[in-house]
Parts: sequence; structure tokens; C-alpha cells
Amino acid sequence: MRRDWITCLVLFLVTFAVFSRVLVAGFVQWDDDINIYTNLHIQGLSAANLHWIFTTCDYPPRYVPLSWLGWAINYQLGGLNPAGFHLTDLLFHAANASLVFMLIRRFLLLATKNDSGDEQNHRVRLCSAMAACLWAVHPFRVESVAWAAGRNYVQSFFFLSISVLCYLRFLAEPAQKVPGKFYWISILCFGVSLLSYPIGLPLVVILVVLDFYPLRRFKPGLAGLWDATAYRIWLEKVPYAVVAFLVLEATLLLRASNSALGPPLSLVQFGIGARAMQAFYIWAYYLWKPWVPFHLCPVYTTLVQFNAGDWPFLLSAGLVFGLTFLAVWNGRRWPLGLALWICYLALLVPFLGLTEHPHYPNDRYTYLPAVLWSVLLAAALLKLCRRPWMFGCAAAALIFLVAVLGAMSVRQIRIWRNSISLFEYMVRELGEDPRRSDLRRHLGRLYADEERIADAVQQFQTSLRLKPDPKTYQALAELFEKHGDAQGALTNYQALLELSPDPLIHLRAAAQLSELGRTGEAIGHYRQALHSQPELVPAIEKLAWLLATGNDAQNRSGAEAVQWAERACALTHHQSPAALGALAAAYAEVGRFSEAIVTARSARDRAQAAGEPKLAEKYRRLIEMFEAGRSWRE
Repeated sequence: MRRDWITCLVLFLVTFAVFSRVLVAGFVQWDDDINIYTNLHIQGLSAANLHWIFTTCDYPPRYVPLSWLGWAINYQLGGLNPAGFHLTDLLFHAANASLVFMLIRRFLLLATKNDSGDEQNHRVRLCSAMAACLWAVHPFRVESVAWAAGRNYVQSFFFLSISVLCYLRFLAEPAQKVPGKFYWISILCFGVSLLSYPIGLPLVVILVVLDFYPLRRFKPGLAGLWDATAYRIWLEKVPYAVVAFLVLEATLLLRASNSALGPPLSLVQFGIGARAMQAFYIWAYYLWKPWVPFHLCPVYTTLVQFNAGDWPFLLSAGLVFGLTFLAVWNGRRWPLGLALWICYLALLVPFLGLTEHPHYPNDRYTYLPAVLWSVLLAAALLKLCRRPWMFGCAAAALIFLVAVLGAMSVRQIRIWRNSISLFEYMVRELGEDPRRSDLRRHLGRLYADEERIADAVQQFQTSLRLKPDPKTYQALAELFEKHGDAQGALTNYQALLELSPDPLIHLRAAAQLSELGRTGEAIGHYRQALHSQPELVPAIEKLAWLLATGNDAQNRSGAEAVQWAERACALTHHQSPAALGALAAAYAEVGRFSEAIVTARSARDRAQAAGEPKLAEKYRRLIEMFEAGRSWRE
């Protein structure tokens, strides 16, 4: 037992060392913003925040109150310091490495019929440790650990592992009429796991598989499934099923009450055949991808749009059916293979996207199913122990593989250090994929925030070339506008209007036309904005101002300017400096200078009260012009 704890400690420290670079990483604009640093609901443990935590199902669309609670506790202890959030994730993952070792070790001991000899224990410990280490340092684990919003996976896995270990400990105790404390602790941890994130929903299936192999609790034959002993075994699973049902029901009820999420896709929108082929693709994908962990990415686009009859999907279906047939056919001779295959299929069910389209395969989805590969690897190593020279070669190869995968993980962690490094990496990996042009828009905004204007413009323009999108046109226009390029801003606002005739975009296009001296066109855009939204006060103010002060006499109309300006003042209850200024200019244009002076003074005073000294100075100059009997010209 002491050696087991030492092994756990070594695994913990090795895992911590490999992933320690996450401690210097920041938050990233890849759901960290939505979940953590802009989410006011987790910033403290107030009664209002706790009410939100335990009643929300907004994002992600699952009921995960204990993940929210974990982030709230992090904030309570250390504020929005990313190091605190990353440290918690890292501690969970390092602890999970030790738990995986304990799970594999216990499984192998049960499979070898609890052979408790010192030599056998040593072999099992060694094989389990190497397999657990491979699981822990694999690059597929990076996303769950380096991404602050990935907490729900490492936290859920932690409690799920404890639940399984307690279940096995309960079965190791002498038979009792009433289940002991480990049984109830197992159910409690299962509930905590599901409320952290429902990756463990198929646990009931896993426990039943364990009862068949390696526990061999059912008697052979069909009759052994329904006798008195079997009845008790089935009854043990009822509380687990009830907990899973309650969490699932809570999620469905909360999702139904949230109109923003919308109803699930119908079979017309996403047919049964497409759903089935998507499921086969996911099952097959996670069979081969962990063995070639290259070009990993936080997002993959294969399932955004796909034809269920394409060869990757047909090949995936054939692979899944073929392996299922082989596992069942050889079930008696190789029960381990059948048990692992059933568990693999069950554990991936929550990640098949059967109700989601588009669906994205993610590295983090392997966090739990990948343990099965480690079990298989440990069992193979244990079998090789009978031939020392073969075991030595296999162990050396495995240690080398662990070192290589660990180095790959260290390298992969670097891309998560900040938002720019993450989006630059994703853009490189996805290249010219038009289905992810939004990534280039996000990267462009990040460059703009860093004042890397040329890089930002390049990313926006590439995004538009891949897929014209209103958000990208607006982002590019705002960038040009901010840096004084009125023509560049105007070009993009006009392109945006072709896609989305929004009155606010007319307003901004008109402002750029005014900047370029194209008053007539600007007036036209203001009129179009008011045609769609008659009480858009900024448009009324600007239109009145141009009609009163434009340099081109053909575009001036003092009488109309007075009408628009008086309307703006009425809508703002004479509180808007801009509306009052426009009215003063309009009065002057029609020769009502005494009223213009009084109104301009009121506009100046309002501007000073509003903390707008430049506008107040402009209105002071208006007053001087009006006192001299002259109208204002832009």
C-alpha cells in the first residue's frame, strides 16, 4: 500500500511538471470570456450569484452548477488572476493521473483474480503506472488543462473516478444486507461529477460491464441474469440511474425555459441517417486520432457540413460495425476486449452530437474514454511480464513514447498562453477554410486591440475573401473609422448595407460621407435611416445640422432644418446639446438670430454640464457668429 501511495505521488509530480507552464498563461477569448472574466455571476459568492449558479443552463447549454461554483470560489480567493484558475485545473489533472493509476491497478488485480503475491503486485503496479503516465501526459489532455474554461472536464473526471473506486471498494467488503458507506459515497461523487459536467452519464453501463468482467458477479447463462443474486446487482444500479435521470431532467427543463437556446433540431433539419453517420465518424475518429496526435486544434470543421455518403463516413461505419462483430465473436475468449469496446461506445455517447448540428469533435472529449486505451496497454504489458526480455523492450519503448508525448504537450501548451497565440495557431491549422472565417475576424480584433493595424486589416480582408460577413465588414469599417480613414470606413459600411440595411449603419456611413465633404450623399443616408427608424435621434440631429450648415446651397434648407431640429429637441426634452445646437444653427439659417443666440447658449451650457468641453467651445463660437448676424457653415 505504501508503494502505491509513492507511485501516486510520483505520477502527480510528473504530471504537474509537464503541465506547469499553464501557470503563466492568461485567459483566452475562447469561452474564457463568456464563462469567467466577463461573467459577473461568478465574481463572488453573493446570494444573487449563487441563485444564478444553481438555476442557469445558458452557456454551455447544460446544467453544471458545480463548475460555476468552482470558478466563483476561485474568484473569491484570488480575484480574476488567471494563475489561480490554471493552478486549480492543474491540481485536478495531476490528481486525476494518480486516480487513473489506482483505477487501472484495481482493474488488473480483479482481472487476475486478486493474485496478491508481492511479485504480481509489483508487476501490476509498474504496468499501471506506465499506462497512467501515458494517459496523463498525452497532448490530447492539453486542452482540458491549459484552457481555463476546460475546468468542467478535469473536475467532473476527478469525482467520477472516486465514484468508481468507491464502488469497487464497496464490492470488496463482506456481503451486507444494507450497502455500506462506500456505496453511498460512490453515488454522491457520481452526482457531484454530473453537476460539474455530464461526461459520466453512461456510468451505469460501465458499472454493469464491470459486474460482468472482471468482477464476474453474474452466473453463466441467461438464467443468471435474473436470479436472486442478479436482482440485487441490478438493484444496486437504480440510485445511479435516478441521479443521472434527475440531472438530465434538470438540464432539459432549464433549456426549455430558455427561449434564447431555441428548440432542438428536428429530424427534417438533421435526419436520422446523418445523425447515425456522424456518430460512427466520432466513434471511429477517437480510435485512430490519439495515436497520431499531430496538428491538434481547439476546433475541427469536418462535421460543419458533410455528406453522410462520403467515404470517411462509410469507412467509419464499417470500422465500428467490424470491431463490434469481432468483439462479440471473441467475447468468450477475450472478455477484456468486449468489455472495453462496450465501455468505449458508451462513454462517447454524450459527445456524438446526436442533437447538435453543426457538431465539432474536440480533443477534450477523449479525457475519459482514453483511460480505456491505458487499461488495454497495461493489460498487454502485464501479459508480456512472462517474457522479461519482451517486457523490457516494451517498457523501454513506452518510456520513450511518454517522453515524446510529454514534450509534445509542453509545446502544445504554448499556444494557450494568450488569445493572440491561440488564434494565430488556429488560423495556421485551418488555413483557407471558409467555414472558420470568423477565427480570422477574432484575430483581426485582437491585432486591432494591440494597435497592429496592418495585421488587423489583413486578417479582416482575408476573412471577407473567404466568406463575406456583416460582422467582419463592421469590424473593418470601425477600425478604419477609428484611425481616420473615412474612405476606407465608408467603403466597408456601404458593403455592409448591401448585406444588412440597418439604420445605424446608414447613420455611420453618413458620418463618413460628411467627413469627406459629400454632404448630399450624407443627407440621403440620414433620410434612409429615418425612413426605417423615424425616431432615431442622432440621425435627426445630424440631418438638421447638415440642412442648416452645409456649404452647398443646393443641400441647405433652413425651414426643413428647423422642423427636424425642433423634433429632436422634443424627443430629448431639450436636454441634448447636439439637438439644441442644430436648432440654433437652423434658426440662424432662417434669420431668427435672437432665438438662435438663446438656443446656442442653452446648447453650450448643456455641453459644459455633460463634460464635453470641445462641443461647448464650438457652441461659443456659434454664439459669436450669430451675434454678428451670420449663419454657421461647416
